[in-house]
Amino acid sequence: MKASLDMAEAGHSVYLCERKPSAGGTLVQMDKWFPDNHCNMCQILPTLNRDMSSQNCLRRGLVHPNVELLLNAEVTELQGEAGDFRVTVSTRSTGVDAQLCIGCGLCTEVCPVEVESQFDEGLGQKKAIDTSNPYVTPRQYAIDWEKCTRCGECVSKCPTQAINLEQKESARQLQVGAIIVSTGFEEFDPRLATQYGYRRYPNVITSIEMERILSPGGPSEGELVRSSDGRAPASIAFLQCIGSRDSRRDYCSSACCMFAVKEATLIKKAWPQTDVHIFFMDLRAFGKGYHRYYERARDELGVNFTRCRVPVVKEDPQTHNLMLTVASEDGAPARHQFEMVVLSVGQTPAPQFRDFCHVLGVETGRWGFCQTQPFSTVETSREGIYVCGSAAGPKDIADTIVEAGAAAGGASKWLSSPAARKTEKKETEEQVGEEESRTAVFLCGCGGEIGSALDLEQVADNIGKLAGVVYVEQVPYLCYAETLETIKKRVKEHKVNRLLLGACADINKPVLDKLAAQAGIDPDLIKVVNLREDIVWVHRDQPDKALAKAKSLLAMALENIKQQDYPPVSLTPVTSSALVIGGGIAGMMAALSIAQHEIEVHLVEKSPELGGNLKEVFSTLESGDTQPLLRDIEEQVSNNAHIRLHLESEVTAVSGYAGNFSVGIKEKDESLNTLEVGAIIVATGGDEYHTTEYQYEQSSKVITQHELEKTLSAGELDPGGLSSVVMIQCVGSREKDRPYCSRVCCSQAVKNALKLKEANPEVEVNVLYRDMMSYGFKEEYYTRAREKGVRFIRYEPDRKPEVKADKEQLTVELVEPVVGGTLVLEPDLVVLSTGVTPGENRALADILTVPLDKDGFFQEAEEKFRPVDFLKEGIYVCGLAHSPRGVEETITQAQAAARGAVSLLTSKQLEAGRIISETVQRQCRKCEMCIAVCPYDARARDEETNEIVVREALCQGCGACVVACPSGAAKIRGFRDRQVFSLIDAAF
Repeated sequence: MKASLDMAEAGHSVYLCERKPSAGGTLVQMDKWFPDNHCNMCQILPTLNRDMSSQNCLRRGLVHPNVELLLNAEVTELQGEAGDFRVTVSTRSTGVDAQLCIGCGLCTEVCPVEVESQFDEGLGQKKAIDTSNPYVTPRQYAIDWEKCTRCGECVSKCPTQAINLEQKESARQLQVGAIIVSTGFEEFDPRLATQYGYRRYPNVITSIEMERILSPGGPSEGELVRSSDGRAPASIAFLQCIGSRDSRRDYCSSACCMFAVKEATLIKKAWPQTDVHIFFMDLRAFGKGYHRYYERARDELGVNFTRCRVPVVKEDPQTHNLMLTVASEDGAPARHQFEMVVLSVGQTPAPQFRDFCHVLGVETGRWGFCQTQPFSTVETSREGIYVCGSAAGPKDIADTIVEAGAAAGGASKWLSSPAARKTEKKETEEQVGEEESRTAVFLCGCGGEIGSALDLEQVADNIGKLAGVVYVEQVPYLCYAETLETIKKRVKEHKVNRLLLGACADINKPVLDKLAAQAGIDPDLIKVVNLREDIVWVHRDQPDKALAKAKSLLAMALENIKQQDYPPVSLTPVTSSALVIGGGIAGMMAALSIAQHEIEVHLVEKSPELGGNLKEVFSTLESGDTQPLLRDIEEQVSNNAHIRLHLESEVTAVSGYAGNFSVGIKEKDESLNTLEVGAIIVATGGDEYHTTEYQYEQSSKVITQHELEKTLSAGELDPGGLSSVVMIQCVGSREKDRPYCSRVCCSQAVKNALKLKEANPEVEVNVLYRDMMSYGFKEEYYTRAREKGVRFIRYEPDRKPEVKADKEQLTVELVEPVVGGTLVLEPDLVVLSTGVTPGENRALADILTVPLDKDGFFQEAEEKFRPVDFLKEGIYVCGLAHSPRGVEETITQAQAAARGAVSLLTSKQLEAGRIISETVQRQCRKCEMCIAVCPYDARARDEETNEIVVREALCQGCGACVVACPSGAAKIRGFRDRQVFSLIDAAF
């Protein structure tokens, strides 16, 4: 969905192909996400040109005029090449004609066949004909062909003859320029791990099943109950790495640890007396804000964490409680009893995924996921085909969203320039409210579903007497094309300028947009009252209440459209050039990604040369040598005609807003230069933590991983002369002053340990660690290091290793937690894995008026769903300026940030939303409280008029200014006081 929206917002046409009957994937099965326990899925929706996209919850479906959804469909053939692909898409019949279906649900009521609900992971039941996703709108019904008995009950009951029990398949050929693979993952089937008793013991469930149990819309309506007796469990154990990190799947599924911590957190907050234990091998809280989230669960909520891989689960047949045998701190076996066990299942590719990749002509890796290119997480082996999310390997949501943006950016270079967006106001557009209100009302009987339970005659008689209503008609099916044509005729006959529809949830935004275009009525002057779901289904046995409610809601809706007085939408021009701050790999990749669209880019770097931290990184664990990459990128940047380099320069001032920034730059010669740009990308990098621990800078034999890598690369250190090396992890990370994981340190240690072993197999390498963050496919290298003889020895944070230097001899002492004794090592070299710290970001943050997080990195708009955006529109962040990350991840994030900037810069003009703020100048006291609280920088003081004005293109209509304004001068269009009071009066 994210990749589709990014492409669609840039003006490209998108086919979104989904093999299931509804879109959303695993994401829509979840209600909350770490690290804030919120549901912010709607943050994916566009914020600029926001009226182009449905503002509804994305759980209910994706609506965008440039996106065509192809449901129940699969790609079966691919021909052509990048820029000119011919794709054959086969669509399986759902058995229900979407054009005829009115979503009444009568088929489900009469269907005699119950099946397990896949949406509820088998914990609930559904019918053989039903919706696949209970949230989706319109309600899309489909037949489960494997379970359907073809009894015909649904066919005879359907009021519109929408059901056909003959299973059909159709094919369609599409011509496209690029392809993005975002097929997601499937959960590991824990029945394959028989030792845990899944599906044999009723109280052993998976983490996804727990998600559905905790969901208010789930099978138990959010009540924590166990299957065996319907009772709330007093104790719960989470078992990690089920289907991951073993010989058959030697990779980490990346999200499972935090997923378990989140569910444990939600349980402890709702049921604080529940005893919750998480059994884990390494707690991989490597994302931004994740370590703090883990610490809160442990220290504030009382979630227990035990480092142990549970080998087997047994059941007490009398109580159905579960027994676990684990190793205690002293190494002796200990038995624990729990009332429920949750298996944290890993991510795997779908069984048919290899065949699908074969159709596309792209390679798959060892574990069946899509193979990507070195230094790229989104480029496949075939030009013009990109991948994002868990299709290429296990991912968290935040990384998936970043990759979706990067994949969209890569795909766009193969597409022709999108059709020009609307850049001028329609000549016929008049300000609403200048003409007399003439409203036509159409009441849908919904094939008897509404009409049989609600007296539409009385409803029509009542609404027809209200002021402004010129026509009322009852229709059997409002959603039919014939009815829409009838409405068009009635509008012309009665000179109607407003429409009020009494219908159901199936009358959604696309239907209304189509109707508005055909009838020549502003879409904001068409209102729908949901008579079916909101009235009839709620008051089936209460006809008097249903009638009273229908009258009130229709009267309110009528008053609403009578009172609307939206002025014509304002348009703000966009300056088609960009500023990138920082000349490291993130900044250079962002600049190149923008420049490929022939957009001018100003790249500002404070040092005399490009390269940033990558100059000190000579290889990565998965992609190899970085220096050829660095030289190639530097050459491309220096020779690109669209990139203007500003070396030894700094940004000194920024004013303006998205599309129109004025930037002051202090150049190398101390001169001040002013640039006009439409978008800004912050790629200022980070620093290596400078430590004074462990005898660093006191002994020449204590160095950092960067220093080790540099000396190995330059040939200044001979591994053959070393007999023993000790590496110490988490130096400067995951501590009180820096409670975050630096993400790259474990990979550096594994990489350099392998290099030492390859050069000198006899060298003894000991890695002293707390948790090895070898997430994703990095786990393979961790395994390889152990196989090569590298020893990994754990230490506790309150009992750190001690390094002592006695003349030429180093001694490292640590308490090994399993054995309990003190280990004494005498290495030739001690290597410190020092973490990443933010740069001097405060001054730039103040210039840009954007926030920093608690650790000093730049704070994005939303951790999961807007990871490269600031709340201040038009400014983006990537790389170490955002948070610690590796080279490949930095490149991907830079490409995602560039995609956002390009979408803005190719807009030419920004169109404001209809529901935005305004200022009543005669009431305004100029206190500027509204300016201070606006999260989108949409309010400012006009220097010429001294008035408080609204930058309409930036306003999101959140209403914070209205709440803060002490004089009532701040208003929201469509929600002015007189409008709201008129609706209240109409209701009674």
